[in-house]
Amino acid sequence: MITALNIEHHNQKGLCRAFSLLRRNRIRVEHMYCDTAAVKSVTYEHNRGRVSWDTLGRFIKHERSRLLCSEEIELPADCGYKRYVSYELNRRLCENAALHMLHMIAPLSPAVALIDNSGESLPLCRYLAEYTDRLSVVTAQPELYLDEADTLLCDKGAVMRVSTGYGAVCSADIVIAPDMLTEDIRCSPDAIVLSSRCPQHSQNAPVIYEYTFTLPDKYRRIKPGHLDDMYFASALYTLGGAHELGSSVFTRCYDGSVLHTDKSLMMLLSDRMSEKSPHK
Repeated sequence: MITALNIEHHNQKGLCRAFSLLRRNRIRVEHMYCDTAAVKSVTYEHNRGRVSWDTLGRFIKHERSRLLCSEEIELPADCGYKRYVSYELNRRLCENAALHMLHMIAPLSPAVALIDNSGESLPLCRYLAEYTDRLSVVTAQPELYLDEADTLLCDKGAVMRVSTGYGAVCSADIVIAPDMLTEDIRCSPDAIVLSSRCPQHSQNAPVIYEYTFTLPDKYRRIKPGHLDDMYFASALYTLGGAHELGSSVFTRCYDGSVLHTDKSLMMLLSDRMSEKSPHK
């Protein structure tokens, strides 16, 4: 179940405010369904006094610890309320963006560096090896990736270099960091860096961490109007069983200052590889 909360503040002035104060606060609940996704939209009409979180709790019930709502709503943590946030879908979009770019620039073979300390992106290596013969992995779990490197060498003849340091990142054309970057990775200033979250520290190159795509109409019809499309999509993916969204490819992506399309990223990547070309 996906539960969304919206608080409508009716802070009117003058005579209208006088009439508003005569009206009680009211709660509206709407249920919507699509495939495996079930959405409960709770709207609190706030006319007077304080927001009654105890009253809201009777409608939100056990979903209060993963509530979809605006960042502007101040949830009372002492009552167990917590805004839902997940980066799982963004991880998939980050990985998909890298594969999409490699597919578009083929048969050119950019140098790719994957930074993955958790080992969660291990299955991605097999797909990356289809597009590049210059694949490096930086990880705190080298034993996992060394086994995969042996498998790739035996099955595909592909070479994957595994290390615990960032030496391979400095020459990479594409850097994939599905988790938040928490330290300086010493990448090239014109590298394409893809991540799922805003980096904790600034990097030599802009880091792309926001991805958008067109939400399918069937899911748009059940989306509460006050929620952002991608925020709602992240809940559909993790809570609503909409796993097909994990194969989506971005239409726009953002690095904190510049909005990109796949074509603008391809131009940046092509320019970088052209500059590195020995025939230039």
